[in-house]
Amino acid sequence: FTTEPELPKSKARRLDLGSQYAVVAVKQALADAGYTLAGREERTGILLGTGSAGAGPLTEFERQMAVESPDAASPFLFPNTVANAPASQAAIEVGIRGPNVTITQKDPATLNALFYARMLLADGRADALLVGAADEWNLVYHRAYERVHATRTERRPGFVLGEGAAVVLVEDETAARSRGARIDARVAGIASRSAAGSPQMRRAEPAVLAAAMRDALEQAGLTPSDVGLVHLSRNGSPFTDAAETAALANVFGAKLPRTIAIKDNLGENPAIGAIQLALAAAELRADPGVGAILLDAFGAGGNVLTAVLTTP
Repeated sequence: FTTEPELPKSKARRLDLGSQYAVVAVKQALADAGYTLAGREERTGILLGTGSAGAGPLTEFERQMAVESPDAASPFLFPNTVANAPASQAAIEVGIRGPNVTITQKDPATLNALFYARMLLADGRADALLVGAADEWNLVYHRAYERVHATRTERRPGFVLGEGAAVVLVEDETAARSRGARIDARVAGIASRSAAGSPQMRRAEPAVLAAAMRDALEQAGLTPSDVGLVHLSRNGSPFTDAAETAALANVFGAKLPRTIAIKDNLGENPAIGAIQLALAAAELRADPGVGAILLDAFGAGGNVLTAVLTTP
């Protein structure tokens, strides 16, 4: 990974890795969307999810305080020890002055950000929002997940932790069309459900997952037969993966559409949700006949989200 050319090394070295990922992703998203911030700073916002952002600087800051002394702790680390550092640093770097929100939730963080973004756009609080997530791999967090037997080993199923950032630009349709934007997809529906559970057990309720899928489809005015592709939340955790399989059978019956599980290749990372959005939009652009695309995301604690994307 290199921050260049989007972010010079002289600036990058002052930022934590999660913020570096975020700044680069935000600049690439703006460039890809042909979106110029000049004159739109107040009407543009950023909503990023995360699970571990700030953990690297925080653990190093605390190590310096404990092993050396409080006076030895670097003041340059401190601003990056908070979870909202990536969104804040990205906003500072590109000049965003609209809503700035961080969702501190690992697995479904991006779809939670999208859920919130849709409300902000509907309320007229912004015309465009950068939505996604940024996260960094952290040894301390990794060991914590290992302690609760959530990660994959040679002898045990589970997930593999990943890192990185991904961002998409979500706009009010009228504003997007007025600037002549390339519109890849429409967020036709997004639903949130919850079922309290133990994060350590990483279990999920199939009925709750199925209810979220149905809610999102109902918002979109669609039926299960209209769905041509499902982006799975599957990450290798046996109980949650089995719950998702059961929920899909409940909603789609024997006519299950094509599915894809990109966490099999990229690991568990909140940025996966934005990658799923980008891939779904690209597929709709390349093949409008694919039908609606459904995206699943659910967290170990019981937070469940489903989004439905359609052609513009």
